[in-house]
Amino acid sequence: MYALYLLKKSDKAVIAKMLADDIIGRQAITEKDTASFGLEDDKILLLYEGSEEANKRLAELFKENLTPVEKAKAEAVYKLIKDEESRAEGGMGFLFG
Repeated sequence: MYALYLLKKSDKAVIAKMLADDIIGRQAITEKDTASFGLEDDKILLLYEGSEEANKRLAELFKENLTPVEKAKAEAVYKLIKDEESRAEGGMGFLFG
């Protein structure tokens, strides 16, 4: 499963705390630039990919810092991220294939 969250740039240090957590730290958390996806400039986009249980823990422990991205917007942004990753992988295959 995946989830997208917004985090204030001033709260960036919280990411280290997330990754230090035994359960959350085993999941994939990717930091993205919000400007690339038409979101608020003063925020950081966090892409969470992992178990539903760990996502619930993340949302609960860091509820004061994280704002979930609205579902319709999250689906569109997630598709853009995956398309971007796919293009990057294709480029690496061209270089090293």
